[in-house]
Amino acid sequence: MREVLSPAPALTVRQAASRIVARQVRDLARWEKGARRGDTEAIHQMRVQTRRLRAALALFSGVLRPGRRAGRARLRWLARALGRVRDVDVIAELLEARHLPELAGVEAARLEDLVAALKERRWRSHRKLKALMSSARYDKLKAALQDRARRPRFRKAGDEDAMAARFLADRIHREARKVSAHRGMIERTPEAADLHALRIAVKRLRYVLDFHAETCGLAFDQERKLTRGLQDCLGEIHDHDLLLSWFSGQSDQGATPVEAQLFAGAWRLLPERLAADRERLLRRFLRLRGRWLKRTEPAGIVAPLEEPRFVALEAAPVQLRIAAPQKTVASLRIVR
Repeated sequence: MREVLSPAPALTVRQAASRIVARQVRDLARWEKGARRGDTEAIHQMRVQTRRLRAALALFSGVLRPGRRAGRARLRWLARALGRVRDVDVIAELLEARHLPELAGVEAARLEDLVAALKERRWRSHRKLKALMSSARYDKLKAALQDRARRPRFRKAGDEDAMAARFLADRIHREARKVSAHRGMIERTPEAADLHALRIAVKRLRYVLDFHAETCGLAFDQERKLTRGLQDCLGEIHDHDLLLSWFSGQSDQGATPVEAQLFAGAWRLLPERLAADRERLLRRFLRLRGRWLKRTEPAGIVAPLEEPRFVALEAAPVQLRIAAPQKTVASLRIVR
């Protein structure tokens, strides 16, 4: 579970933006050395941090001025390089750890060859990532990000001095309504494409929930746990959908010619096992979806399409400050 910072009292949107962006930049740098070595967890975490940083910059785009060398487009370039390594890690681990021990004979030998080919691709992708992280382009991006963290530049906007708690809560409700109204939350048996798009929507919501927790407290703690469960489950479903499309020959997207050849042909057990695991994951998703709809709808509302809602059921701390011209005279913390 991600560490939650102790919230500062009554942060403004500008203060929250500075704090959140600086935190993401620090965390991104923290995993760099391990990613250069090829450490699986470090590459995963660094990729996550690029996404979180892009989400923070998008969230506060009305407050922070865009950076020419540290904008979302340049972060996407880094994320793609990390993703090419991470995606192979996920697929290879799924096949090797989950399914290889259950196979035998010719099919096990074929899967060993396939895993070996994936690991070779992983080695090539990591070599390219190391070269990228040793380039002048990467050094410029890193320096620009560190500069943004140290010296944030703000727009002359109308809400930069508003309270961060209200600003972030509004964004949470907005993203949650998108999730509740999504086809993946409505259809009885959602299509793979709808579930993939829903995963992206849930991920955006989760990031805003995390940012709220880091700066304003745990008013949405249960919602954070639920969105994390949804995101993880949808991510596993997507991994299985990708593999099943490769085994069926319906898609060669992401597979090299050598890998596509290894996927091709008759497999006796493996696709069936993948499909069975995918069905179990779908049932888990439907249970999580039911919990989501119960939590985000008032009692008696059974039609989420008409007016989807997202409510925080935990007590939320409210902080009041009595301020003199030059100093704070008193601070009162009320829990409602």
